[in-house]
Amino acid sequence: SIEWARNEAADSESEEFKKISAMSFERLRDALQSGSISAERVIRVQIAAALLQHDKTNSVVRFLEGSIDEARHLDELAKSADYQKPSLFGLPLSVKEAVAVKDHRCSFGLSTLLDHKTTEDSYTIERLREAGMVPFCQTNVPTNCMTYNCVNAVYGRTTHPLDARRTPGGSSGGEAALIAGRGSRMGIGSDIGGSIRVPAAYSGCAGFKPSSIRMSQWQIPEPAPCRPFLVNTEGPLAESPQAIVEIMRALWTDEFFSIHDSFSAPLNFQDQIFASKKKLRIGYFLSDGFINPLPCMNRAIREAVDELKARGHEMIPFSMGDIPRQIYLGIAEALFTDGGAGVSNAVAEEGLTPMQEAIREFGKKSRMEKKMMVLTSTWKGEKKLAEIIDAMFVTAM
Repeated sequence: SIEWARNEAADSESEEFKKISAMSFERLRDALQSGSISAERVIRVQIAAALLQHDKTNSVVRFLEGSIDEARHLDELAKSADYQKPSLFGLPLSVKEAVAVKDHRCSFGLSTLLDHKTTEDSYTIERLREAGMVPFCQTNVPTNCMTYNCVNAVYGRTTHPLDARRTPGGSSGGEAALIAGRGSRMGIGSDIGGSIRVPAAYSGCAGFKPSSIRMSQWQIPEPAPCRPFLVNTEGPLAESPQAIVEIMRALWTDEFFSIHDSFSAPLNFQDQIFASKKKLRIGYFLSDGFINPLPCMNRAIREAVDELKARGHEMIPFSMGDIPRQIYLGIAEALFTDGGAGVSNAVAEEGLTPMQEAIREFGKKSRMEKKMMVLTSTWKGEKKLAEIIDAMFVTAM
């Protein structure tokens, strides 16, 4: 698909490429709505931009060869006077490889799932197609989507768009690297414990994890056996918060999710709340008391607090006491409820990073060996590590 993309992409040296690539999300959306540029031209330009970024970061695993035909079809529909363009008409969409796109691979970066192709779009992708978006590529993930880097033995390593020595984060790392480098404007990732938010922060783009009950879970595969304790949620990454808002507005324009999934809340996008100028009372903390953040993270929180205060909002510091510790341990127990056997077996034949290798080897050990590791860590004074190992590999069994 890479060679197909090189043949079909716009010329990256052309004036058209430079003009469209320089447009903000709002200008591009408005140009497509007005018809001053076509969906086909936009998708060809976006493919060219994605190729440039892929060559730099290895962020794309596949270009979707039907995307140009989809864009051309939208242009044909737009020629009819009776056709009303949907809100996101013709806008290109990149998609994390672990999100279902009909007739395309969804392997989580596992060699054992290379032959697995989904038979239908996830509800999120289906909904965005209805809103006029055109999925044009799939992006890289870490093995089994289980770490905050972005490397696997199938597609290789994705690097940070500004520094190849660093990671873009994970597990939606390919999305973040591509979007932060302008290879895509908007994309869909997925998130249990930070897999949208972490790479967005690492790479420098916007990211949003919707509450799990606002989205459907029916068509979302899970990288680890953790339901119903932890729920994987699909959500957007984009070049700007404004683009995130428009994606969520399109997704929640009606009760599509609750109609298809009775476990989803029947709640639309709340425009009156979003547009409200009411001053808010916002709580914040500089440390959760269990894992202390780096000084740069504290600085970012303080800067956000100062900015919100300057806009008239009431900022209230608070402590969560022992709640974060219990959350961390609860998450560990939920992810490794079988003592790590499920995760270990899923990656048994994979080439792994040292961190992933450690998780696989932990999962293989007997209960007695795991308990001895807890005792050893406690004896060394590494109390938090002992608690986490105990929760992940001993208590859960």
